[in-house]
Amino acid sequence: MKQISIQITDETARQMEELAQCWGLPPQRHNTPVIERAIATLYMLEIGCEKYSAKLKEMGAQNENF
Repeated sequence: MKQISIQITDETARQMEELAQCWGLPPQRHNTPVIERAIATLYMLEIGCEKYSAKLKEMGAQNENF
């Protein structure tokens, strides 16, 4: 895995701290786990749900929520 350095704003840092606290991550050195979880969540919302819905349709399942 590549190491990436990015500059974040104070607001982004504050949001990451709040997410870390909400998710039960340690108060120190939580940036990478927060970013990983955020990416996984966004992936599921933007791509994963669509793929899951397509798979259900392919299998002949009917679900009004997808």
